[in-house]
Amino acid sequence: MSKLTLICLLAVVSVTSCGNSGPSADQACTDQAQARCTKRMTCTGGVGITRTWGDMNTCLAREKLSCTIGLAAPLTGNSPVLVEQCVAAFPTYSCANFLNGNPPAACIVTGPKAANAVCAFAGQCSTTYCNSNKTSACGTCGPAPTAGSSCTSSNCARDQECVASTMMCQALGVSGTACNSTTPCGADLSCVGATMTSMGTCMVPAATAGMACGGTTPGCDGTMGLYCGGMVGSKTCMTISYVGNGMPCGTLTDGSFVGCSGGGACYTSTGLAGSGEMGTCKAPAADNMPCDTIVGPPCLTPARCIVAGGTSGTCTVPTGSTCG
Repeated sequence: MSKLTLICLLAVVSVTSCGNSGPSADQACTDQAQARCTKRMTCTGGVGITRTWGDMNTCLAREKLSCTIGLAAPLTGNSPVLVEQCVAAFPTYSCANFLNGNPPAACIVTGPKAANAVCAFAGQCSTTYCNSNKTSACGTCGPAPTAGSSCTSSNCARDQECVASTMMCQALGVSGTACNSTTPCGADLSCVGATMTSMGTCMVPAATAGMACGGTTPGCDGTMGLYCGGMVGSKTCMTISYVGNGMPCGTLTDGSFVGCSGGGACYTSTGLAGSGEMGTCKAPAADNMPCDTIVGPPCLTPARCIVAGGTSGTCTVPTGSTCG
């Protein structure tokens, strides 16, 4: 065996071909993590990093891990070359589409597995969706979930939201469409005028602290860390405080609103705190530690709370190697 051949064999895990090297998986995933974390930071004024990851280093590490395990999955349609093509498309990725989980076409991977085949990641599927894998290591390739379908064990389709109060997928409303607590607007919009008996309208929210809000006035931009607070008739956009594990969160007794940082979530004794409720922040469990899909703690992406009946499970980073 020649020295060059040996070098080629040793390098096979990090290049697409010897003598015609493409990007390595490590470099491609580093680039994608940087692109995704930068987009989240710029689209939210930095709040999205605090809320979702806690800090930039954690964002970069977990986003890279997500990319790496996806590329390593058996029979994936993805590759380092395609990851770099996705990264190159990020300048065309609007903040609205990023926040609503609606990526550019270059970032949607088509795999070789047919509908009903076992999968771990969407990139393995010809349908571009791997369903029923939200709380399990493996799922099934299938069509995009439809509005009104359950999101208890499946993630929703692109440009949809899993409504916590109903655990059903709903399409995200655009500016001017009807909305209420179970028919959400896109992340870049606010629902104005909705009551218990009538629908509101999705509108562009106020994006600066101190601006008027409430009633028939557009709400505040939650993606930028704002909420509508104060006395009825004189409400203004205020800055959300983000706190850590064990701290009070949601709507506090003084009327202020507090969120959870670092990918944590706000829970009451029965589940996620709803509108107007106060709860306690629970930080994500570490990988391979206990979690609960109802009362927390949650897991930090790409780990999933893998359950075997009931709601308690273990935060597990999927590999795809056990899914056929």
